[in-house]
This record gives sequence, C-alpha cells and structure tokens, in this order.
Amino acid sequence: MSRILVIDDDQGVRESIERMLRGAGYTVQSAGSGEEGLTLARGNAFDVILSDMRMSGISGIDVLQKLRERRVDSAFIVMTGFGTVDTAVEAMKLGAVDFVQKPFFRDELLMRVRSAADRRQLARQVDLLQRQIRTGGSLDALIGESEAMRRVKDLVVRAAAAPGTVLITGETGTGKELVARALHAESPRADKPYVALNCAALTDSLLENELFGHARGAFTGAAAARAGLIEHAHGGTVFLDEIGTMPSGLQAKLLRALESGEVRRIGENEARHVDVRFLAATNADLQQAVTSGAFRSDLFYRLNVHRIHLPPLRERGGDVDLFLDYFLQRCRVGTDVTGYSDAARAALVAYDYPGNVRQLEHIVQRAVAVSRDPLIDPADLPEELFASRTADAQAYAADGSVAAARERAEREMIVATLAKNRGEIAAAARELQVSRTTLWRLMKKHRITADVRAD
Repeated sequence: MSRILVIDDDQGVRESIERMLRGAGYTVQSAGSGEEGLTLARGNAFDVILSDMRMSGISGIDVLQKLRERRVDSAFIVMTGFGTVDTAVEAMKLGAVDFVQKPFFRDELLMRVRSAADRRQLARQVDLLQRQIRTGGSLDALIGESEAMRRVKDLVVRAAAAPGTVLITGETGTGKELVARALHAESPRADKPYVALNCAALTDSLLENELFGHARGAFTGAAAARAGLIEHAHGGTVFLDEIGTMPSGLQAKLLRALESGEVRRIGENEARHVDVRFLAATNADLQQAVTSGAFRSDLFYRLNVHRIHLPPLRERGGDVDLFLDYFLQRCRVGTDVTGYSDAARAALVAYDYPGNVRQLEHIVQRAVAVSRDPLIDPADLPEELFASRTADAQAYAADGSVAAARERAEREMIVATLAKNRGEIAAAARELQVSRTTLWRLMKKHRITADVRAD
C-alpha cells in the first residue's frame, strides 16, 4: 500500500486526515510544519505528499519548490482553505498533481489521493520498463552459458517470484551483487527502492545508524531526525553484502526487523513498520561461523530461506571466453585494440582466476591500456598468468607413476608443438589433430600458455 505524508500546522485537521487515510489502508506519517515535512520527505520514500498551502513558517508552495529542487519525486497535492484559482495554478505550475479545497469530503480526499498514488506508481513502472529496455533485461547482466550459470539464473527467477529472504554465497569477485540486483529487478518489488550496503565498510555504530536511522538529538551532531536505509527501502529490497562481518549486537536488532517487520531509530521508543525484502551475501562459511559462535544461528536460518551459490570462474566451463569478449568491448572504447592474439587468449583461458570475474575484468582493463597493437598479446598480460607453469612442470617431474608419465608426455608434446608453430593455436591444433577448443582445454589442464618459442 502507498505511503502518504501529511503536512499541516492545524493539529485537528492533520489528525483527521491521518484517520481517514489509515482507515483506507494507507501508511501515513505527518508533520506539523513545512520544515518538519521537508525533513521527513528527505529521509523517506513517500508516494504522495499532501500539504496545506498556508502555514506558519514555510508555506506549502515553499515546500513544493524545495522538494523539486531536491528531486523528490513524490506526487504532491496541495490543500487550501481559501480556494483561490491563482494559488492552485501556481502550485500546478511548480509540479503539484492536484489540489483540494477545505473543507473537503472524505470520499473526495480519498479519490484524489488514490488517483495521485496510482499515477505515481504508473510513472515508476514506466521508468522501470525503460531502464530494462536500455539494459536488455536484468538477467542479461549475469553473463555465462555454462551449466553452473544456467542453474544460477533459474534459481534467480524462481527466488525473485517467491517471498522470503535470499542468502547469496560465493567467493570474492563472483558477482554476488549482480545476482542481488537481478533478484530485485525480476521481483514484484522492482518499481520500489533497491538499497545496498556493505556491512564490512562501516564501523559498528555507523552501520547501525545507516540501517536504522536516528532521532533528533540521539547523539552529538544529530541535528535532525534521519530515516535509516531499511525505512528508505519501504516496499522494496535491502541488500546486505558481507553479512558475516556484522557485529553480534546488531545481528540481534536485524533479526527483530526481519521477524516483526519493525525498525526503531536510534534514540526513539516508537517502532516503525516497514515492508522490505532482505537479501544478504557472504564469501565466508556462515555455518562454520554459527558453530564457532561468531554468527547467530537464528539469524542464519532466517536469512537462509532461499540459497543461491555462485560458482567460482574456474568451475564455469567456457564462460571465460564470453567474459573476455564482453570486457574487451567495454574497455576498448577510444583505443585501437580490436581483439586478442591466439596466444594471449589461450593464456587468459588457461588461468584459474583466484579473484574470479573481478580479477579477469581488471586484467583485461590493464591489457587494453598497455597494448600498443590492435591485438593483445602475452606481453600485455600480467606475470601471474604464467607463474604456475614452472611449478606444474616440477610437480609432474616429482611423481614417478605411470599416470604421471603419461601426463608428462602429453604436456611435452603440446609444448613442443606450440613452440614449433610459434604459439599459433590453429596450426598446433591441426598438427596434433585436435580441435582448437580441445587444445585450449588441454592447455588449461596442463597450465600451458601459448607464449612459447622454439629454441
């Protein structure tokens, strides 16, 4: 249901409007002055703001002007007891969607509020569709055609349509926030706010303040009340990254918000109802953290309603090739770089990427920046891609089994053929009588790069 802010310095009128709107099922907050209304509007997401025109202090017109300057996109309805056409016209020119004259009938007020709320919702839906058209759909951001990624995409679609929290797990750099954004965009909450917060980036006190907000005067420097991110995301989604780093005291407060749907600002006694879906992500083993006492078991089970695990890049089959082309197209703008040499692509495909997709993106960015030729070659790639080759050869030599001997022979044949053909993948594959894809797979298995030369 839509959220409404009522601004009126007449307490009797204000309370009467609140009762009407709450009786119709709306979530309502109120302010007794224009100044208070501006503070609330800045810290909360309201669908409709209903404001009196003539108030002591800041007038309704002033409130409207300041909200538009701050790009607050709530639908604005003005109330006037004087009924002048000039006042209504001025308000409409400034962006008000409607006006109502005091005294008004209950049905008239509800009709105008409902109409404004519906138009606000429609405008947001249109904006969402336009953004989806520009981005090609939310799932398109999840690059990969491997079986592992097809399973992830299927889980995203299913979890997005279902209620309940989602716990996203995976190594650093696998794209957990992209999954969170896709879950929000594919869900019925897509036209509502999406708020992301990294729990490891803030101190304990700042993290609590960011999530729950504070009352005016709650601590030194709290000159005005401020809604937390959970309140701000009302109707939408909150994504908590690195949830495993959250301090135990704050874990208890988050658990209450999850279970009751209520939040309490720092320094306030009043609990506020919120309708928010929580997504959380971690690269840590939360079950182990529960066993060791570092993470609350009740919070873990409350978060772990839906579980989506992102596989590391080394387990995603041919997805590295897709990422290489995708990142190249993004990074090559304004440069003369057009692609990769066979040797460079083979080296990039063969690497394990302990930093996953993020590491691969940074490697491509660097290669594009330093390359002096249209094709990126092995000299443009970081040394870490080739450091493991010597270690693997030494490991083979230390193992005296028949299987190891067979592996050594296979590896030596590939290295010799690549050297003979000066790293040309296509030529080496023809001589070995295998496809280029098979040769790349064998090179990855043996950690061979194509930057080999005949002695």
